[in-house]
Amino acid sequence: MDVFESVSAFPSGEGRTILTIGNFDGVHLAHRELCRSVSAEAARRGGRSVVLTFEPHPLRVVAPERCPALMTSLPEKLARLEAQGVGAVVVHPFTPELAQTRAEEFVRRLLYEGLRAERVVVGFNFRFGKGRAGDVALLRAEGERLGFETQVAEPFLFEGRRVSSTEIRRLIAAGEVEGAAKLLGQPHLLEGPVVPGEGRGRAIGVPTANLAEPPVLVPAHGVYACWAQLEGRSSPRLPAVANIGLRPTFGGERRAIEAHLLEGGGDLYGRNLRLEFIARLREERKFPGPEALVAQIRRDIEEGRRRLEALR
Repeated sequence: MDVFESVSAFPSGEGRTILTIGNFDGVHLAHRELCRSVSAEAARRGGRSVVLTFEPHPLRVVAPERCPALMTSLPEKLARLEAQGVGAVVVHPFTPELAQTRAEEFVRRLLYEGLRAERVVVGFNFRFGKGRAGDVALLRAEGERLGFETQVAEPFLFEGRRVSSTEIRRLIAAGEVEGAAKLLGQPHLLEGPVVPGEGRGRAIGVPTANLAEPPVLVPAHGVYACWAQLEGRSSPRLPAVANIGLRPTFGGERRAIEAHLLEGGGDLYGRNLRLEFIARLREERKFPGPEALVAQIRRDIEEGRRRLEALR
């Protein structure tokens, strides 16, 4: 898969494209259906399937107070799009100038002249251009005038529920990681370097790897069964139990994300850690003292091990 840093960087001499547009946060089941559609049509026509997305998220520019915490970093989003088999992704900078672009100019300059669209596939609620004035009706009309087709995808349902990034974010924020994974098509994950903690886990006999605060949506406080990977997605998956929260038994005031690896371990400082959230085991709560906490952690470990062993 080729990645281009803007529409102007996209090569213009490679024929027409089958294009889809969106933020693609999470690359969930509905996004995957869009990717499948453009890839299949590109193969049928002998063209190229292209995803146009934006960095940063448009709301971060036009209304930062309403911009949600995203589910995927840009590298993770690109990796997931590549797994869907699209030919190219264009990551176009979303600037204040772009936000002021009239919808008709957006279509002409970016989609038709820049990306040489032969067919554009978008979701039913797609909006674009200054003040979000552009909709699918305007896109279709402009496509007819300029000479490309417009296909509007209907809402994508899974088990009777409409799949959307907003709904998946709600589930993750509530700690409902199993429901979120169904709509994502994979578990929600956090990734980053292991950083020094306060050493309390090791002191009570349950050493943990503390994850640096990630730039993506963090699940609700609680204890989770996870798969852990060190140094990248190609490494073995290791069973782990992770805690997210303030550690109220010790009077903590800052959120910590810490994982106890049930296999492997050792000195993890500075290494990259990926955590896939499989199931929430319980909420975070304060215990009378360290002994009661350790007893509960031992139960959490056994429950986490049981949940993960069932998936092997």
